[in-house]
Amino acid sequence: MPMPMPPVSPEPTPPQPVMLRGLADLVEVLPFLLDVEPVNSLVVAGLYATPGTHGRLGTSARVDLPASGGDFDDAARHIADEYVHVHRRRGDSLPQQVVLCLCATPSTGEQPQETMRRLAPLANAYRTAFHRHGLPVWDMVCIAQGRYWSYNRPESVPPEGAEVSGQPGPVSVAAVANGAVRAADPAVVARAFAPVTGRAARRAAKALGRAVAALNNRAARTPFPVLAGQLHLETRALIERSLARIARTGELPGPRDTARLIAGLKDRRTRDFALACDDHQSAHRLWQHLARHCVAPHEDFAPPVLTLYGWTSWLQGDTPSAKVAFHAAISTDPAYKMASYLHTELAQGASAERAAAIFREAAAEMGY
Repeated sequence: MPMPMPPVSPEPTPPQPVMLRGLADLVEVLPFLLDVEPVNSLVVAGLYATPGTHGRLGTSARVDLPASGGDFDDAARHIADEYVHVHRRRGDSLPQQVVLCLCATPSTGEQPQETMRRLAPLANAYRTAFHRHGLPVWDMVCIAQGRYWSYNRPESVPPEGAEVSGQPGPVSVAAVANGAVRAADPAVVARAFAPVTGRAARRAAKALGRAVAALNNRAARTPFPVLAGQLHLETRALIERSLARIARTGELPGPRDTARLIAGLKDRRTRDFALACDDHQSAHRLWQHLARHCVAPHEDFAPPVLTLYGWTSWLQGDTPSAKVAFHAAISTDPAYKMASYLHTELAQGASAERAAAIFREAAAEMGY
């Protein structure tokens, strides 16, 4: 079965126009165009003609790089189509041209220059896809391990690549002065919901193993529809008790109840009930706690709780955490539709409150 295409994440246009004098300016300002630093990602930035410069930056977008060469053409078409669709959906005019930045991590034993060469066919596929929409590509850049290269103008950069300066230059200083914020490091953001380690991980794994064994024992003697209904009601009640306790005392569930909640949220109806919870602050703490206790060898339980954590992050205005959590859920299970749906809605500028109203309405129809 083909893998679902990753969501394209449009980013806000900079608060004030950012003018580019050349490729070095683009590389310098790139971290200020996104909520989250691009890792193994393509960043598409629109350019609008401005006299005396190479262009004014418009809407930028980020998407994961495809994992294999067989996906290159399909992935490129999908990204170009989505970039154009987002502009039309917003009623924005298309830029006169785009610049493409391939931000890549070298494979094991691979030198950055080899990474650049390996991704050249992908860069060409992107260029072809954008040309089909009448969008010229001003330049295509590969950034790997602190160095960058130009595919369109290879002679403009040394063969070993140009160094990405770690010092703020005029463009990044101007971006900050105009209200831009540097992108968050996804590795740092992910620490908030990273699985526990050491003794806590062993305790969590043991509790999850017992919860799974108990479910298997019940499944052996209970018809599935009956068992599903029982588990839904039990987990709903446990969620309500846990949220009330967190709101009242701040106390999080112990190992046994944590494992029961993690296992119970695999049920779609129970997850939908959780999405409609009104106490977003207590729910955020609970979903974070559950995500941190989805430890090996039970990582397959993680997508629902990561999605819930991302959802409450979005509701609280923490879009970097929401994007990283949704991405983690999709990476664990590319077919997990709710994570993909929320990631796409967030990326395309939808209102969290509008989505919350939909979840509340669905919960009311189900009698929650």
